Amino acid sequence: MAATMAKALQPLQGNQARAAAPDAHVWLSASAGTGKTHVLTARVFRLLLQGVRPENILCLTFTKAGAAEMADRIHDRLAAWVQMDDKRLFADLEALGEESGPDARDFARRLFAEVLESTGGGLRIQTIHGFCQQLLTAFPLEANLTPGFRPLDQREQTNLARQTLADMVVRAHETRDDALFAALQAISLRLGEGGAENYLLRCAAKGDALEYLPDAITPWVMAELGLPEGDIDQWLADQCADASFDMRTLDQIVQVNVQWGKSRGLERCDRIAAWRALDPAGRAATLSDLHRAWAKADGEIMLTKGWVPPVDGYAEMATRLYDRCAELIAMKLRADYAALLGQALHAGRAYARAYAQAKQLAGAVDFDDLIARAAALLEQDGIAEWIRYKLDQRIDHILVDEAQDTNAAQWRIVRTLAEEFFASEWQPGDKVRTIFTVGDFKQAIFGFQGTSPANFAAAQILFQRDADNSGHDFHNLSLDQSFRSTPAVLDVVDRTISTLRADRLGLEAGDVHHISANRHPGEVLLWKPVVANLSGEAEGEEDWAADQERVLAQKIAQQIRQWIDDGVMLESRGRPVRAGDIMILVRRRSELARLIVARLYEEKVAVAGIDRLRLNAPLAVRDLLAALRFAVQPDDELNMASLLVSPLIGWTQDELMHRLIGRKTGLWRHLLQTQDEETLKPLRDLLAVADLTTPYRYLEGILSGPMDGRRRLIERLGAEAVDPIEELLNAALAFESDDHPSLQRFIDWFDRGEVDIVRDAAAQGDMLRLLTVHGAKGLQAPVVILADACLDPDAGNRADALLWNGLPILAPRKPERQGPIGEVAEQAASVEREEHWRLLYVALTRAEEKLIVAGSLGPRAKGEVKPESWFAAVEGAMASLGAEWEADPLWGARRRWLGTEDLPSRKAEPEAPQEQVAADIPDWLRRPAPVEARPPRPLAPSAPVEDDVPYPPPTPAMRAAAERGRWLHALFERLPGVEPERRRDAADRWLLQQGADDAAVRQDIVAQALQVIEAPDFADLFSPDALAEAPIAAVVGEAVIAGTVDRLCVGPDRIQLVDFKTGRIAPIGVDEVPTAHVRQMAAYAAALAVIFPDRTIEAGLLYTSAARLITLPPALLATHKPGFVPAQENLPL
Repeated sequence: MAATMAKALQPLQGNQARAAAPDAHVWLSASAGTGKTHVLTARVFRLLLQGVRPENILCLTFTKAGAAEMADRIHDRLAAWVQMDDKRLFADLEALGEESGPDARDFARRLFAEVLESTGGGLRIQTIHGFCQQLLTAFPLEANLTPGFRPLDQREQTNLARQTLADMVVRAHETRDDALFAALQAISLRLGEGGAENYLLRCAAKGDALEYLPDAITPWVMAELGLPEGDIDQWLADQCADASFDMRTLDQIVQVNVQWGKSRGLERCDRIAAWRALDPAGRAATLSDLHRAWAKADGEIMLTKGWVPPVDGYAEMATRLYDRCAELIAMKLRADYAALLGQALHAGRAYARAYAQAKQLAGAVDFDDLIARAAALLEQDGIAEWIRYKLDQRIDHILVDEAQDTNAAQWRIVRTLAEEFFASEWQPGDKVRTIFTVGDFKQAIFGFQGTSPANFAAAQILFQRDADNSGHDFHNLSLDQSFRSTPAVLDVVDRTISTLRADRLGLEAGDVHHISANRHPGEVLLWKPVVANLSGEAEGEEDWAADQERVLAQKIAQQIRQWIDDGVMLESRGRPVRAGDIMILVRRRSELARLIVARLYEEKVAVAGIDRLRLNAPLAVRDLLAALRFAVQPDDELNMASLLVSPLIGWTQDELMHRLIGRKTGLWRHLLQTQDEETLKPLRDLLAVADLTTPYRYLEGILSGPMDGRRRLIERLGAEAVDPIEELLNAALAFESDDHPSLQRFIDWFDRGEVDIVRDAAAQGDMLRLLTVHGAKGLQAPVVILADACLDPDAGNRADALLWNGLPILAPRKPERQGPIGEVAEQAASVEREEHWRLLYVALTRAEEKLIVAGSLGPRAKGEVKPESWFAAVEGAMASLGAEWEADPLWGARRRWLGTEDLPSRKAEPEAPQEQVAADIPDWLRRPAPVEARPPRPLAPSAPVEDDVPYPPPTPAMRAAAERGRWLHALFERLPGVEPERRRDAADRWLLQQGADDAAVRQDIVAQALQVIEAPDFADLFSPDALAEAPIAAVVGEAVIAGTVDRLCVGPDRIQLVDFKTGRIAPIGVDEVPTAHVRQMAAYAAALAVIFPDRTIEAGLLYTSAARLITLPPALLATHKPGFVPAQENLPL
């Protein structure tokens, strides 16, 4: 099957062939759509064909999806070679540039089996995090980790982080750590609750850097920011004293304004007089009031004609005072920010320590730990070679995909692994060991995850230097021929970058030019932006949405519906467009994305929904959670009302209102009093099993049982509900790893965390996809619509991840952006703007044939597109290409670019009608799944339950006797393995450790224990061959029996079991043995008879208070065998 379905490999061309040749190091820059994955997999094929062992190849990529795609490509091709005929296999090998003779073809056919059977599980194609986890799992102690550690997923990390913060706050309160408490309050007031949590998590990731700070952080911050030493408020007061402040100029300002006589001037004089009347401390506190004498509200100097006296020299005097006041105010702002930052770093360091300790106690690591600890492990002297030796693996070839998204710590790991490749100058006959990296600086868009394209460039320089020093070949290659996009699309891409200038993307100055190998007609459209206030008032559930976004979503849905109805042709495919050919991209998952999905549903366009959403957001999940909440709290009226009108129950709003007429009590009580049993049955069914099941079984019962919830939800909410339902079931299964998976605990657990549903956008079939640009990385579509291109990049810049000297800092407000902090903020803004334009490049290059750019403008825009928006950049490019505005019936106007070449369309191929084969669906498929029979309750003979002998309530003496019995029981377990002459001393020491302070009591207990253990009659029970505390389990009839036998002797012909009874009363004979004790031994005997069916079972009870062993006759045990007496479900010790 694989051989018949596999398409022939495309021949490698030019730099593709050079990059795939595995005889040299390669640094490959591959523009979008140029076949980088084809080159990377071709290099792997060539390595394997040249005899490199699969376990000696390490492929690293950025995402799990990328690793899975690469592995699938390689394994599918190798599997296809197994069955491929000689002609097609010859063509594949020739396309790779490898030997293609009979021997080579035979070897190629064996590669699939060789990969599967190779050491370590075959090719290692994994993310850098996956590789680090594998490495640290093998060497936990060397990496200072707990053996058996586990990586935290996002939900677990969030819960652990919040619990750590809560515990830290409690400790600070209990220990009266006022400084830490004040610091936490300060950052919470500044950032809000969520912002403070995020900041502390950033500090946790930089714990090593925070440890280098001095104990007194705030004075250190003050000095680093160039602030005066000591009390800043006193320093400012000194600067405002008459002796320090420029009072002479201030007097002149007053005099000139008095002479001017205007109301503005006299008000200025009053302001100055009020300030001068204060003491120096008061003046320092009111500098901003004085500053208003010569500054506007926005802070700019006030020199406008008519607002200041028309006197020569006034501007110079006002400027002097303006500069001085601004300097002092800036100093105060900087000092306040420094004090706040000092508190934040103090809280951050305390949190980093607490979080590290919490992870250690949990035996867990987060993703940052995986990278940091693996890098540290590999940088220990001599450790890398030793690790490879211990793993019995030798890495000879490293391939790094998406290299532009690799951060500095990850590059440290790669370089350490490859260090040995350059250890000596290559000589003929030496084994070739290579590194291959492929990436594209223009597609570096994950800066918010800590990556930087600067690392990509720095790594290239380092590897180039290593290769030059060792005399190795190092090819710096690029791929510019796009096999994805048509010439028209690439014209706009190239012109956009040219118009912006390459350096604004962080690229080296110069032209970026793509060559199209998709030689078919293409089209780029720029739709006129939708402007606010064009529609009437919103009704119903969408009155929250911006006016312009509702209109934009409606127009996009109508346009797509029209394309499909009109049969618009895809010229490069030779067929009409389908929903699955269209991809809509957005900058972020805003309300616009949800509106577009809703409008597409209305237009009956098959849509896969948003690529990622919070699990608690979809209506299907909310409805199912409403059912769970009702089960645990039926008196929650709002929740119950939501459940009643959900698809699960199916009432309409009118039915609910009608049935509530005359209600004078709670909603559930009212329904119980007024509704018939048939109406209430679904609700009673939800309550009936709430205490008897787990969250997963409960949800699955709703979905697949008599309620038929899955069908009801999908009928009402559409196919979009499928993924959230399945993810909720997955979350319930994950939760059930807990010891107590009750419904209430699941609801609490679910509400505390945030789970994202990530749809596989590459596997959505013939459905329209809506993704963020980040989510679309690596994907493509014949038609791409960029829906929110008018967004202002300045409206949402990321100033919440700033680092200063390696330390996480608070985002400074505009007046605080001065000095070193201002430089950091300015540099971060510049880096983010570069990424803004690179993200545009990624968005534009997803399109194969048709690229559409659209957007909307809110009221604040006043009808003008922001010059730094994507829309403005593309419009500038299209205008320079000569694409003018033209009328459009739906959008009002559009720009259109068809390219400069007259290219042929692909010949239309008639689509074969798909035959609808009537499937013979069995009846059981449409019936609800039957209720699964509950398994029998396991009988636990060792369970600590009371027997049914009516002893009186325990007195203090009885409780002391019970404690004595517990100690005896433990000594019977411990002492047989101790040498006889050491038993008495060992027992005495152990009893003393247990709290038996009375020496006489200890001697009595030891004597009683040794009397039993060393008695000749019990020699077999305490011999080395006897098993102590032996666990047993067996199925007897329909019952499961599981327990622990105190002493078990397994012989060739018979099995002896004895249970110790350390109570105060010892029966004289069999007739006085309590029935509960007999039932317990009967259960043990029955289980052992199943385990050892060919041996005699002998059971006895050893009553230690009298050192008496009572053997139980088989006939007595048979009458109490499990299954006869209902009470046998509760068996005593």
